[in-house]
Amino acid sequence: MKYSTNHIYLGLGANLRSLSYNNINNLIESVKIRLPRLGLRVTSSSNNWITCPMPYSNIPYFINCVIKCIIIRDRTNNPYNLLKDIKNLEKVMGRGKKKKNISRIVDIDILDFKGIVVSEELILPHPRMHLRKFVLSPLKSIDKSWKHPVFNLKADILFNKIKTVQYLKEKL
Repeated sequence: MKYSTNHIYLGLGANLRSLSYNNINNLIESVKIRLPRLGLRVTSSSNNWITCPMPYSNIPYFINCVIKCIIIRDRTNNPYNLLKDIKNLEKVMGRGKKKKNISRIVDIDILDFKGIVVSEELILPHPRMHLRKFVLSPLKSIDKSWKHPVFNLKADILFNKIKTVQYLKEKL
């Protein structure tokens, strides 16, 4: 199903034992400032949310946010090019190759790319976004009309379907 939108939604997150929450906030802001170099303009951003690490509990809390962007450069109109550019940005900002779901200096996920559904090496929309309160809460705060491209449900409906307890706190 093709969802009619020209927006790209990204999830930004970070946690690292050696960084304070203020430094992590600054890091997330630095990502937003660098996105025009990748061909994206941020049109809306949620507040940052403090979230409990899942599935591990022995690592620091994460700070997450969701941003809504529009494309300002032709190269970025391809989700594979955007993924490559995002991975390079993560590397430039200090992220090394490590295991999934552990502490990292920065994490940038493509949540929804213009409503396109892809199930190849890049899976769109993000395959677990509908199971993550730390994605859905910030997303619904910036776009109440957004609908999941596969399930055709709004973020608040998906949020209410999640049965697990996930610690979230909006950090203003």
